[in-house]
Amino acid sequence: MLPNIKSQMARLGLNVGRSDSPEFDRSFELGVRQFQQIRGILCDGVMGPETFSELERARYQIGDRVLRYDPVRVLTGDDVLKLQRKLAGLGFYPGRIDAEYAALTEQAVKELQMSLGTKVDGVAGPQTLRGMRAIDRDQDTGNLFALEESARVAASGTSLAGRTFIVEAATTVVDFESLPMTEEQADLERQITSDIATRLAGRLEAVGAGALVLQGDAADVNKADQLGASAVITVTADVNKSKDANGVATFFFGHERQPEMNSPTGERLAELVQSEVVARTGMSDCRTHARTWSSLKRLRTPKIHVVTGYLTNEKDRDNLENGEVRDVIADGIAAALQRLYVKEDADPETGTLNLAAIKAYN
Repeated sequence: MLPNIKSQMARLGLNVGRSDSPEFDRSFELGVRQFQQIRGILCDGVMGPETFSELERARYQIGDRVLRYDPVRVLTGDDVLKLQRKLAGLGFYPGRIDAEYAALTEQAVKELQMSLGTKVDGVAGPQTLRGMRAIDRDQDTGNLFALEESARVAASGTSLAGRTFIVEAATTVVDFESLPMTEEQADLERQITSDIATRLAGRLEAVGAGALVLQGDAADVNKADQLGASAVITVTADVNKSKDANGVATFFFGHERQPEMNSPTGERLAELVQSEVVARTGMSDCRTHARTWSSLKRLRTPKIHVVTGYLTNEKDRDNLENGEVRDVIADGIAAALQRLYVKEDADPETGTLNLAAIKAYN
């Protein structure tokens, strides 16, 4: 089993040491970490389910197989990703570029086939791919989903009143099963993040927005899409082998090497949350990052992960155990949500927007 995985990773240009060796040695671990970093998933050196899934996806290039929609077992792969990019560039695909051959991708293929005058069956086989290559304008940036997402935000007004937001807490051990968090750390993370989520929900409700707090295993992954929520904010805390690791980081759906995949609303909200929380708490700025984590990918609703600090760092832990700091974090996220809907020429300075000012927009 392991030699096969090593051989596949070696074919992808990764250094995994001896590909015929059954040993999970240091060279292979570094190769796994490199692969995880390239793919934008959790970089822990562990061959977990998400890493296996990404490795399987990387096997396929466009034209390697016939692509069709299967509602029971949706096809996923780099070939689907490439197809979606091309369809988006040609103006046929208005969905998120997520490498999944779902109903929206099938519909885009059918529209392409209609324009080509070929059989309209939603199957991307050799004939359809040849036709697409013939009319391809080599546009990889025509992401209609991103344009529509940005347009919805711009047209929705400045008020938070009437919007619905989902606030998740204590999901770290659920979303990242391989993260080495002890029971004590998991309990502390649950207490801290649940408290921040509750404080944030209270601020949103005070300005007329709907706020639903979901926690841990009880979090319904589809709830945001079902309710037509404006955004999902997942409040988390991290751990690290190094006690020196510290600071705040925010993550959104996308890929740092393939920016056309990025959710523009998620990216903008992540930047705002990051700047607000750092400015208000004085904690280290670990910046914003695009990731293809399944926890970010599975929703159409824009979603961000806010890492509020490291429980393994004494200073961060002291901060997070302080109710006043948790209050400030909730203030910062609420301010960021308001700033998301304010036009750039009227955008207030980072760290200055309080609850009274937010109410003035509503």
